[in-house]
Amino acid sequence: MEEDAMAEQRKQVLFYLPVVTPWWFSNIIIHLIRIMANAHDVHVLVPPRWRNTGLAEEQLDLIADLSHVNWVVLDGPDHHRLRTDASAEEDLIALVAELEPDLVLCRSSDIKTPARFPGLVRYIMEGGAPPARTGANWITLAPALFDHGMIPDLSPEHSERLDKLAGPIWAQMHQQTALPSREEFLALTGLPSDKTLIGLPLEYEHEENFFGQHHRYPDNAAMITALAPMLKGNSILAVTNHPLNELYGDNRALEAAIADQNGKVLMISGSEDAGQSTLALSWHSDGMIVGNSKSWSACAAFGTPVMRLSDFATGDWLQPYSAITDFIADIDQSVARRADPIAARHWFTFHLANNVFDPADPQLDARDIINRMTHAVDPARWDSALARYLSQPTEKAA
Repeated sequence: MEEDAMAEQRKQVLFYLPVVTPWWFSNIIIHLIRIMANAHDVHVLVPPRWRNTGLAEEQLDLIADLSHVNWVVLDGPDHHRLRTDASAEEDLIALVAELEPDLVLCRSSDIKTPARFPGLVRYIMEGGAPPARTGANWITLAPALFDHGMIPDLSPEHSERLDKLAGPIWAQMHQQTALPSREEFLALTGLPSDKTLIGLPLEYEHEENFFGQHHRYPDNAAMITALAPMLKGNSILAVTNHPLNELYGDNRALEAAIADQNGKVLMISGSEDAGQSTLALSWHSDGMIVGNSKSWSACAAFGTPVMRLSDFATGDWLQPYSAITDFIADIDQSVARRADPIAARHWFTFHLANNVFDPADPQLDARDIINRMTHAVDPARWDSALARYLSQPTEKAA
C-alpha cells in the first residue's frame, strides 16, 4: 500500500539527453516526455545539435504543446563534453541538484555524470535481442548501459511461471528465424568449409555514436589488427560490418586492416543474399567474439560459444570467455562452454515479458514507466507484454 501511495505522488522527473539523435527523439523520447508530463513535473536537459546529437530547430514542432515542461538547453561553450564525460562540469551538477529529481531518465553514453545526480537513474536503451523480433522503437529502462544477460533473483513461483510462458515465446522466435543451412551459408558468403569459423560482428562507427567510448579498442580496424594474429592457422575470422557502417561509414581503414591479415580475416556481405549475415554467422560460427553488440543474444539462443570483450556485466548462465587463448583452445578441442539452454529460454522470456516495451503504446502511462524504473520484476505486466510479442506477424524473416 505504501508503494502504491508513493507511485501516486507528484514527482520531479529529469530527462538527461546529451546523445539523443533525431530518430531517437521523435520515435522514442518524445513519447516518454509526453506521458510523464501528464502526471509529473518534467525537466529536460539537452544540448544543441552537434554531430547529429541534441536538439535542433526542426524538432520544435514536436514540443510545441509541451510548454508545461521545463526545457533547459545546455548550450555553453563546452557542451560537446556532455557527450562523453561531463562529470567535472560543476555548473551542470549544481543545476541538477537544484532541480532535485526523484527520477532520472538518460540517453547518455556518459555513466560518470549521471552517477552524480540525485534520484533514481535509468538509461533508455534499445530493447532488441536477436533472434527475437521486436519493434525498432521498443526499449528498456536499464540500470546500466551494456549489462547483458542479467536477470534479478526471482521467487520459485515467478520462475515456474516463466518456464510455462517460455514455450510459445521460444517457438515463435525460432519460427520467425529463417536462416540458410551451413552449407548454403558458406556458399553464399565464400567462407571456407575446412576452417574453424570465429565470428566477429563489428560495432557501429559514426560521429553520432558516442557509445563507442566503451569499446575495448579505439575502432574496428584496431580490433581486427589485435585479434586476428591470435587465431590459430586453422581458423578464419569471419567479420560482419554494422549495417549503418555500410550505409554511412568510411570503411577504408577497416578494409585495409582486413587486407593486412593475408586472408585470415574475411568480411561477409551484409546483403539479404547472405541470409541475415550476422544472425546466420551467430548460428554457424564455431564461436563468436562480441563487444557491447546485441549479437550476444543470438549466440545464447543458438548455443554458440561466446567471448565477450566488455567492461560491463554478463550473465553467468551465458558462460562467456574473457581470454581469447582459452576461447580458441577450447573451440579447437571441441570443449567450448555454451550458454545454459534452459537459462537462455528463461532469459528471453523474462526480457520480452518484463523489460521491453513500446514507448508509443497508447496504453502506456506514467505509473507504468515509474513501475519499470522502481520494480525490476513485476509479473503484472507479463501477460500483456507477451501478448503483444506473440501478436506480431509470424511469417519467417526474409
